[in-house]
Amino acid sequence: MKRPLVVGLIALSAATSALAETEPQYTMGITGLKCEKLLSATKETDSPKSPVPMAMIAWMEGYVSAMNFALNQQGQPRYDIVSMTPHEYWATIYGFCTRNPHKQVMEGIPDIMGRLKREGFQLLK
Repeated sequence: MKRPLVVGLIALSAATSALAETEPQYTMGITGLKCEKLLSATKETDSPKSPVPMAMIAWMEGYVSAMNFALNQQGQPRYDIVSMTPHEYWATIYGFCTRNPHKQVMEGIPDIMGRLKREGFQLLK
């Protein structure tokens, strides 16, 4: 369980560092990453297991997981993060950026969440 997390964090760190090389310090990381930068560094046909797509998918899944925690506390249905395959995540992220090259990648979150299935809730104890 720890190994995939470590690999994902390393990939995330490497990808965001490489993509944000020319960005000012205050916009580094995925939250400040513009779609045009992502598009210049990747292709739609890239494997979701390659470093940049993997980093984007991991970040999106982490965001949705955090959202699920809040939804769970409110008794609302959560998003089922495994209801999409890594290929579907990557296609959705890449598609959003293709349509919106001047937006930030993180602005594509509603596209991801709109495609995920919702599941019932049970409060965590």
